[in-house]
Amino acid sequence: MIDDIDARVEAARARLDAQVEAARAAHANLDVDLEELRKVSVTVRSPRNDCEVTATAEGSVTQVRVSPGAELGAGFDAVLTRTIEAAQSAAREAAADRAAVLLGEGSSLVADLRARRTPAR
Repeated sequence: MIDDIDARVEAARARLDAQVEAARAAHANLDVDLEELRKVSVTVRSPRNDCEVTATAEGSVTQVRVSPGAELGAGFDAVLTRTIEAAQSAAREAAADRAAVLLGEGSSLVADLRARRTPAR
């Protein structure tokens, strides 16, 4: 009878060890996945190709290119601002799509990213 109890305890200990190891692996994978989401960036061109903006899902603008033939007169600032907003929104949407694959569409992170999209003007 004691041997039977010892066997049960050892089996339970082995299951617990396996669960702890699985949790550790999942945590390590989550760190990698979150880093991947932080690195998402998208490049958007303005409708008339006056400028091109690259932005991250966190909202950082990492690159702005002004086309050589762009008219830099009145109104260019509005075009640039709209292009920045579009790039930021597209990057958040791309990160939300990736997060949905990793965490599920019902994840609060996915919902937050989708809620922060810039509405179309």
